Amino acid sequence: MRCPRTGTKLKTIKVGGISLEVSESCGGVFFDNTELCNFKDPQSVRGSALVKHLRQFENSVLDETQRVNCPKCDNIVMMRRYFSPLKVVEIDECPGCGGIWLDTGELSKLHDNHLTERERALLRVELKNDTYIPNIEAPMHPRIRYSQDRVSSVLEAAFYLISDF
Repeated sequence: MRCPRTGTKLKTIKVGGISLEVSESCGGVFFDNTELCNFKDPQSVRGSALVKHLRQFENSVLDETQRVNCPKCDNIVMMRRYFSPLKVVEIDECPGCGGIWLDTGELSKLHDNHLTERERALLRVELKNDTYIPNIEAPMHPRIRYSQDRVSSVLEAAFYLISDF
C-alpha cells in the first residue's frame, strides 16, 4: 500500500497486536474498518503508544484539504468528513472498505477532544433535562475547548452523544 498524501510505501507496524499501515514520510496512519475504535481513547495504552510513535514523522506542509485515494482500494476516492458532530477533526473514510486515513496529528486531536463514559453520561443528563445552556465564555466541559464555530453545532453534538450510547 502507498501513502495517499505522499505516494511513498506505507510501513506495517503492530501496536498492541493490531497491524496498522503508517506513512513515515508524513505521519499519517491507515486503519482498517473498525480498527480506530481500539486507538481513539487517550487512556488506552495502544492509543497513547501510537500517538507517540507518529509524532516522530509529523509533516505539516501537506495540503490536507486535498481529496485522496484509499490506500487499500484501487481508484476509490475517500470521503472527507468530520469524526463527530463537534466538528473538530476531519477524517478520510473509504466508501468501499470502510478504512480510515488519519493525517498527521489527527489522532492526537481525537484524544484531546475525547469524553470519558462518565463525562458523556453527565452531558446526556444535562441535555435530557434541558439544563445545559451553551456559554461561549466558559466551555461546556473542561475537556472540550469550544470555539465560536463549535458552539453552533451543540444541537448536532447532543444528538450524536445521546444516540451513540
